[in-house]
Amino acid sequence: MQDLHNEIMQLRRQMNFFRMYAIVSSVLILAFIGYGFRKAAQDDIIKNLRAEKIEIVEPDGTVKLALFNKDNLPPAIYNGKKMSRQGGGESGLMFYNTEGEECGGLIYSGQGENNKGENELSITYDKYKQDQVVQLSYIQRANGNHTKGLTIFERPDFSVDKAMATLDSIRSHVKDPEEQQKVIDNLKAAGYFGYTRMFAGQQGQRTGIFVRDTKGRIRLETIVNENDEPEIIFYNEDGSIHKKISY
Repeated sequence: MQDLHNEIMQLRRQMNFFRMYAIVSSVLILAFIGYGFRKAAQDDIIKNLRAEKIEIVEPDGTVKLALFNKDNLPPAIYNGKKMSRQGGGESGLMFYNTEGEECGGLIYSGQGENNKGENELSITYDKYKQDQVVQLSYIQRANGNHTKGLTIFERPDFSVDKAMATLDSIRSHVKDPEEQQKVIDNLKAAGYFGYTRMFAGQQGQRTGIFVRDTKGRIRLETIVNENDEPEIIFYNEDGSIHKKISY
């Protein structure tokens, strides 16, 4: 009986040991797993990132935002077509709608020399499948002729890729550069690319609201002029002054 009692006590001590071993092992395993998850979460934090271009995309790959330097300005995309842009040397952000087409952007550029320089910053909002209709901008020129304010545009109802195709056709068929520009200027005057309708801000030393008609012709200015004098100026269709109110 004594031997049986001793064996039972030994089995109990072994069971207690294995029970304690299981508890300690479980705690260590859970601690290790927790540390792994914490380490993974910390690894997801990027403290410093250097890149020439970054795109934010949807799960299906549709681009929703592009961040780029001056050498990686993304092409305009309308109806699945990539089109070249005017200008160059700008850095910034481009915004895209659910179809992956551009719907606005932020661009900036600048350079200086001998304590004089130029800066240009602009944020724009585009009409669907068309160019910008709202623009908030600041343009600093080395000659001191600055422009800063809000501009409203009117755009055609057809897609902007039609206008770009027209430009490409002109450049292909009209070889003389001066004649090319003349044809393009005539299209601009006819409103083929849209019109500026209003500007509110400062142009040089003239600050106020500048309103144009449906043909892009200046018709009304409500300003404080370069001599700090308030003025309301009405224009005829040909651009001549119809009436001026000042005091």
